[in-house]
Amino acid sequence: MQPVRRISEAERAFLLDGVSQGFRNDGRGCFDLRRVAFELGMVPSATGSCRLRAGETDLIVCVKCDVEKPSCHAPGEGNLHVNVSCAASVSVAFSDGFTAEEANKRLSLLLESLCTSEGVVDRKALCIQPGQFVWSVYVDVLVLTSGGNLLDSMSLATCAALSETLLPKVEVLEAMEEGEVTQLQVDDRPEVGTPFPLQRLPLCVTVAQVRDRFLFDVTSEEELCADALLCVVVDAKAGDVIGLHKLSRGLFDISALPSMLQRCRATAAALIQQLERELSLKDDDML
Repeated sequence: MQPVRRISEAERAFLLDGVSQGFRNDGRGCFDLRRVAFELGMVPSATGSCRLRAGETDLIVCVKCDVEKPSCHAPGEGNLHVNVSCAASVSVAFSDGFTAEEANKRLSLLLESLCTSEGVVDRKALCIQPGQFVWSVYVDVLVLTSGGNLLDSMSLATCAALSETLLPKVEVLEAMEEGEVTQLQVDDRPEVGTPFPLQRLPLCVTVAQVRDRFLFDVTSEEELCADALLCVVVDAKAGDVIGLHKLSRGLFDISALPSMLQRCRATAAALIQQLERELSLKDDDML
């Protein structure tokens, strides 16, 4: 999704002239990323949480888990729901003729389809007792400000929050007599929890084509000048490309795709290394 706000023709000409010469307005190279800052575990009431800041983007992801009855269509699988809510100023920028609620829903569906699809999360591992109890996991993303490249930031923060999520240890207490209700005993000690069953670490790396140049981690102004935007989803665990999604109406130069995919893999690897360092530091602080 591209923001619908406008920039002047003078701004556009200045930005395009710089990009054509290999310069960006903020001084970065074409494939340089803005500094990313994580704050893990900053919402005590959540099972897992992450605040991420990258450039002008600032967002919070919270993970909460509830025990619920499974769907009759998948009695042995748990559920995962993603909900994106943008601050009013961000919703207006992404509305494109839609209401704020519709814009949030579109972002929620996009993030859920790219980052929590089949094969990414082991939903069977979210089952406590088939047909009776499963974990329903809710991922809430609150976008406070957006400085471009929002989907990439949301996917990274979501992976961070889920990576630090521990599902409480639950024991099923079978009914001793007829008519008694099956009960659950929850061990609320965090050290005995089960890591959230992430089979892959799906990171979005969006490539913007601006004339004959390709850019990573684009600003809002660069998004407006892009001829095409292609989101590449990389499993940062294995380095495999697991998804592609076109974000704009322009035509992406397919001949450049192999080299761009290689750069996307390298970028995802660098981001996950930074995330792993943050998780390691958080674990050390808890000891």
